[in-house]
Amino acid sequence: MLTIICGEDSTTSFNYYSSLKKNYLDKSYEILDVSSSDLENITSWLGQSQSLFSQKKIFFTQNINKRLSRKLNLKINKVVEKLIKDKSVEVVDWEEEIPSRELKFPKATVVKEFKPAQNIFKLQDSLYPGNLKNFIYALNQLAETVDENIIFYMLVKHIRNLLTVKSGQSISRLQPWQLAKLSKQAKNWEEKKLLGFYQGLHRIDISTKTSSNPFSLKKSLDILACYFL
Repeated sequence: MLTIICGEDSTTSFNYYSSLKKNYLDKSYEILDVSSSDLENITSWLGQSQSLFSQKKIFFTQNINKRLSRKLNLKINKVVEKLIKDKSVEVVDWEEEIPSRELKFPKATVVKEFKPAQNIFKLQDSLYPGNLKNFIYALNQLAETVDENIIFYMLVKHIRNLLTVKSGQSISRLQPWQLAKLSKQAKNWEEKKLLGFYQGLHRIDISTKTSSNPFSLKKSLDILACYFL
């Protein structure tokens, strides 16, 4: 059996992944962390260690999706299909920052998705020059219930998409209506200014990770928005 934990709310999804480990440990399972490249060895490991009194085992791995292909009949695809059908094996996979629509697993896979709050999309939609007041209001409202790291990540992802569309490129994973919405929003931006906003986000990210940012992520976004919006 294979269970996938995914979603753009990566903080909550990983916390859930970690809590599953603890829950199984409390149930006296043996927790085994494996690389996605070692998945094909799981059944042989179980065969070598099983006995009447052996401890139950559960395998935890991450980011299998990166190794799968919808077009090519790769070995990893066959391994995954076998794990899904095998009820004697339990595997839990965490997919970092991936919504279920981008998963390449067979339909029979058990998926637990953690979606960001709907208000975060309103925040993304309000991100354009001349709309500072609405953006700050949406940001303040969202920050009351959503972790600022998630807010920051979603804004970075959105700005990347806007830059891609602004440069005339397409984004294959998005639906036509999503691309049309991005294109409309991108028209409100000068490309140079949009790039400047993205570079500002990058500087905030670096300074936060190196503990050289005197402000919180939320306050940093406030300041950046005041400059560009």
